[in-house]
Amino acid sequence: MTLTPATTPNCLSPDPQPSRTVTLRKPTDPPILPTTLAEQQYEPKSVPKRDITWSLATGKPIPHGWLPQVLALVGEQRRIGVTRDPATFSQMEALVLSKGMLGAEEARDRGADQLGDLVDRAATIKGEIDTVRAQIAQMDAQPLTGMNGDIITTRSAGDRMIVVSAIVTEERDAGSVKHRRVPVWAHRFATWAPLADFFVLLYFLAQVFNVDLAGLSAGDGRAWGESLIGFITSIVFALLGTAAVAVGLKFIGHDLKGYKDEHGHVEFPEGQARSIPLLFVGLASLLAIGAGIVMAYRLVSDSVAAGGSITGAVVLGVFFAVVVIVVNVVVVATRFRDGSLQTDEIGHLATQLAPIQKLRVDSQRRIDSLTTQLPPLMLKAERVYAATLARMGTPLKGADQVRLLARSYHQGCGAEATFSTQHNADSNLLAPQVAVDYSVLNHLLGRLGELVAESETSTEGATSTTTPTSTPEVPKGTSSANDEADDLGGEW
Repeated sequence: MTLTPATTPNCLSPDPQPSRTVTLRKPTDPPILPTTLAEQQYEPKSVPKRDITWSLATGKPIPHGWLPQVLALVGEQRRIGVTRDPATFSQMEALVLSKGMLGAEEARDRGADQLGDLVDRAATIKGEIDTVRAQIAQMDAQPLTGMNGDIITTRSAGDRMIVVSAIVTEERDAGSVKHRRVPVWAHRFATWAPLADFFVLLYFLAQVFNVDLAGLSAGDGRAWGESLIGFITSIVFALLGTAAVAVGLKFIGHDLKGYKDEHGHVEFPEGQARSIPLLFVGLASLLAIGAGIVMAYRLVSDSVAAGGSITGAVVLGVFFAVVVIVVNVVVVATRFRDGSLQTDEIGHLATQLAPIQKLRVDSQRRIDSLTTQLPPLMLKAERVYAATLARMGTPLKGADQVRLLARSYHQGCGAEATFSTQHNADSNLLAPQVAVDYSVLNHLLGRLGELVAESETSTEGATSTTTPTSTPEVPKGTSSANDEADDLGGEW
């Protein structure tokens, strides 16, 4: 039957077109037999029983797991009964390939989960590093108390200490002894030495208030009744005198430090301003000499009362008086000669800055410890990336091998295997190329590389490698793939 073109809606004839011949067939008509010589001569082959037996016994030439599928593919080709183009897949071959793609996608998802865990760990470490760095940055704004009682920041205190320290170093290098420091043992001696004055004063005051020390020590009740008030009064005045000597001498020595010249001596200012340092020098002298006189008087009186010679008593009293005076002078000199107002300011600031600096060092060590944990994560991620690509390629190659093994038996697609060009590294070994999208792996690995690169503050402009330099090659998807799992099941 011949069909001619229809007219257009406006009843005009269309452009001339060649007529087409269509053959109509009824269901009762016999089937059309192949017309080409190749189709007429093709007879599908079956798997030799010898290969089936050896495969069941040894797994060769057909692996045990592949044998049912190969037999099914060969049986399908026998049902088809005609040769076909190698690039054309049959229904069951498409099913095998689909299962291979499903296995590759499952391997991709497992790899993505592992990479996601590594990215989460890296993000947690990076977040902790950022938190510690923020704490370090806030240390510079921490408020401190300046030498004048004002509030300054840690940065300002550090800058001020550097400036004052430079001045002290410069003057010391020029030969000045103004900033010379006193050893620690001298400070300890100056702290505990005034305690000796307590016993000297107590012994002296006990005599003044007629305290019977012998009766008190013997536990005589009468002595306790007559001398208790006097003994308590002696203790109170002895404590007062000791505090005056200890605190007063240290205070005077520290105040006179402000009048020290470059030679370490007291430099009295001109005019009325010199009255204060003169007063302090006089008071310190009176305290030291007074303590010596008390000691001398007590020793002389006791020595004479005991029947000793006056000469021996005077010599002994003068000696110990000088000892007491020297001790008190040492107390004053320890405070006076220990540095200067500049070194006091440095010490005042250093006392507050020391714990902050220690915390800064500990925080930086914490950052270094956390930073060293990121490169191993990156290396592990690259290994996971490479292993995932290898696992993705396994089911795809298995699907190709099952298909080729079946075709080698039924010969329905010709006797020659078709290889794709290898100039493109993204292509498969055998055509047709199958694309499985694994861009999520690249994204996760790239994100992990960014976290590692951001943590390396010591390297300017450091960038991480987002793709391993040596990994197994599998097809890269250029189009988006459906990530939803199908119901095919299995992995080839």
